Amino acid sequence: MRKLAALTILAALAACKPAADKPVADGDDKAVPTAPAVPEAKADGPAAATLAVSLDGEGLRFIDKATGKASLLAFGVPRGQAETALANVAGKEDDRSTNEECGAGTMEFTRYDAMTLNFQGGKFVGWFLGNENGAASYSTMSGIGIGTTRAKAKESVAIVDLEDSTLGEEFSIGTGDNVIGGMFAEPGDAAKIDALFAGTNCFFR
Repeated sequence: MRKLAALTILAALAACKPAADKPVADGDDKAVPTAPAVPEAKADGPAAATLAVSLDGEGLRFIDKATGKASLLAFGVPRGQAETALANVAGKEDDRSTNEECGAGTMEFTRYDAMTLNFQGGKFVGWFLGNENGAASYSTMSGIGIGTTRAKAKESVAIVDLEDSTLGEEFSIGTGDNVIGGMFAEPGDAAKIDALFAGTNCFFR
């Protein structure tokens, strides 16, 4: 079963696919336009050089690159505090949006490249990391991130597969309150992680 993320990406690509280029007529010296290059992830916040962001089942951890000291941005903090903290590393947000039809109720979102922060009632309640520009900037404390294979992840954590998930190759790692969910791109040990998430998310199961 294809996962929701894959369907969304395919639909977006289909919608954005340009019409075929018209042949250039003889004598027409105009250059055929080319698609612009995909922009690099910003990661241009004032603390980008000194702080790293680690994925956590209880929120996001900000790691001092010099000392290794970690500070948890926990679920439940005000939206403004969460946005300021991530912007300090990732740079200005790309967009804000709202979805009133989430299974968990109306949710608001703030996106920074591949990372999306989720909010309800003005509080930080979850995050979602997609296989997009800037995803390589994030990983768990054990080094698991987008693109990590199942075989590699199993070397450091126990992976629990969610059977019959409507999202596709869904799994979870961690225990208790510190659980991170994810989706592999396909079955098998060579499959790579295509998405990671924690807290409350806008999924339709």
